Amino acid sequence: MAIAQEAVASEQIAALVARFAARLEPLNVRVERAVDSAGAAAFLTSVAAEIAAPGFVVSSELTGAAPALMDALTAAGAAWLNPADVAASRDAPLGVSLAKVAIAETGSAMLAEETLSDRGVGMLTKTHVIVVRTESIVPTLVEAAAALKAHALQPGGGYVSLVTGPSRTADIELSLSLGVQGPERVFVVVVDELS
Repeated sequence: MAIAQEAVASEQIAALVARFAARLEPLNVRVERAVDSAGAAAFLTSVAAEIAAPGFVVSSELTGAAPALMDALTAAGAAWLNPADVAASRDAPLGVSLAKVAIAETGSAMLAEETLSDRGVGMLTKTHVIVVRTESIVPTLVEAAAALKAHALQPGGGYVSLVTGPSRTADIELSLSLGVQGPERVFVVVVDELS
């Protein structure tokens, strides 16, 4: 019986990941799924190579939550750093953040940073990779509201934004520009066992 329940749960998770990815596909956001931190590190290094980034800035929230990922990046020879301030992320070629929640209904990832330096990683870099724990994907905005409320009520507050693809801005003549008020490109890696 437990095996059957596990199979059903696995199918439900796969369906949520597929729905989440389908929402992002029209926005030219590539979504990859990794089994573990080593797989996520391989994806991150492939993105860095694809865009010819010499290194990347990583939110301190991600380095604290996933030391095995950071060890895998270091072992792969990737140059990464936690930004000391917002200026370290401004126009950096590649930034990597951790999503608190991802929403299958909209393809959005909720970034909830504690510091302005971490917020800069997702807002000021040219290309942004969002790391999503598989178990953090929820079906709808209703389920995400609980995480948003919890963050809003914590002492000291923080920064929260829902990110759905790259920054897009249109002028009055509907001429679309990418990356004017945020990253030009966004990638997402969904990780089953992030450590």
